[in-house]
Amino acid sequence: MPYPCRLPGKVMHSFQPRRAALARQAVRWLVAAGLLLAVARGPSVLYAQSEGSTYTVVSGDTLGEIAARFEVPLDALVSVNGIADPNQIRVGQQLIIPNADGSLPLAAIPTGTVTANAGDSLAMVANRYGLDPAFVGELNGVSSGARLFPGQPIRLPEEAVPPASLRFGAVVDVELPETLIQGRTGRVYVTAERPVVLSGSWNDRPLTFTSIDAEGLRYFAFLPTHALQEPNVYGLTLGYTTAAGVEVSRSWPVTVEAGSYDFQEIVIPEDRASVLEPDVVQAELAKVIEVWSQASPSLYWQDPFVRPIGAEYATTSPFGTRRSYSVGGISDYHAGQDFGAPVGTPVTAPAPGVVALAEPLIVRGNAVLIDHGRGVFSGYWHMSELQVEPGQWVNAGDLIGLVGNTGLSTGAHLHWELRINGIAVDPTQFLDEGAFGAP
Repeated sequence: MPYPCRLPGKVMHSFQPRRAALARQAVRWLVAAGLLLAVARGPSVLYAQSEGSTYTVVSGDTLGEIAARFEVPLDALVSVNGIADPNQIRVGQQLIIPNADGSLPLAAIPTGTVTANAGDSLAMVANRYGLDPAFVGELNGVSSGARLFPGQPIRLPEEAVPPASLRFGAVVDVELPETLIQGRTGRVYVTAERPVVLSGSWNDRPLTFTSIDAEGLRYFAFLPTHALQEPNVYGLTLGYTTAAGVEVSRSWPVTVEAGSYDFQEIVIPEDRASVLEPDVVQAELAKVIEVWSQASPSLYWQDPFVRPIGAEYATTSPFGTRRSYSVGGISDYHAGQDFGAPVGTPVTAPAPGVVALAEPLIVRGNAVLIDHGRGVFSGYWHMSELQVEPGQWVNAGDLIGLVGNTGLSTGAHLHWELRINGIAVDPTQFLDEGAFGAP
């Protein structure tokens, strides 16, 4: 996937992240079926006028049973949710439930926003964009005759929002990927005409921007994408404070596509099943989250990672593998990359950083976390020995520990993990890419 790729599309200040792409697919299907209600004087796209609901899949569910339970057409349920294989749904998956006639729920319509002018009413805004005032009123939860204050954001169907320039005040250019893959990391690059303090968010998590030139006019931030994130279109928000002290922001859409991940069943030995007790798991998770939720002021690395274990040791479980466990009915995914190796095999740092944690843990065994700066942390679990201490500086290739079989482990191996802004992402991506992208 090439980086960076400039997005020529429209700007959306308020974006329906988890449902926009699915809604577009549903609109196409439903228009073809003639099931949506037309919007008077509006664009050629048709919209439903009623609210829908969502449903979270539980064990034993099938799409046919869900459709029957909610008394909705099965074909509409499949299309609205962009399901490629109706036989493949997973526990915890959230489904949009269409209306009884198969039409698209109002809440699932992809939207952007415009701002009201002085003296505007909602009906005036709707008329300006050729939309039915009653529909726009329902979309915004107010009456069609409501008076608006200057600058008030008004939601409109995405197709009605005019495109905007990539220039954004002092920000003269924004470069970001058109698509991201589940579990992979993208980047957003920002160029400004003067030094600015940037802020932003991606999937409800703050972005951490780093200056990458001497003048302070060029910045970048990582866009980590969760391995289980639903394929869809999501909003990336960027903001800064103007010279006049006014905070401004703008949003762009980024598409997340499905990754190619296998399934694996993990058989837990009886003598280690106790480590999956909820209290134990949660207490340890809280401890490591506290560590990798920090963002050091400097980025400590730039070059591609060095493999933390010898090339002769093969991957035994890749990052992102969907997993189920033989105890507790637990289903999850693999948050790291496993390499099978004998006990005592050297484990080395892949890049410069500061050791943030080095201690025995119950689930992760003998563990090390390295802070590589600006919210990037690498983790090493199940080791037999630790060779570093918290606060110690390490360079790429420095010894940090020895392969082991401690904690929740079914055999000697190294679990290598990478967290960016707290999100587990594929660490092997950075064996080919430096911090700023591919060389």
